Amino acid sequence: MTHHIDNHQLGKTQSRAVIDVAAHCQKIGVDKAQERKLLTLLGRFASRHELQMNIKRHPENLR
Repeated sequence: MTHHIDNHQLGKTQSRAVIDVAAHCQKIGVDKAQERKLLTLLGRFASRHELQMNIKRHPENLR
């Protein structure tokens, strides 16, 4: 379900920054398979919090 939001009704604390999922994945170095999963799950645009909670980062080998 989608609906239009009037920007004049929202305050600065209520609005969320929405970013492009594919561009964000390329910027932080997410592999293509996970990028496709995120695009399927979230769509083309999502908030930063939604992306951070759904990206699985594999621990780097520290040795």
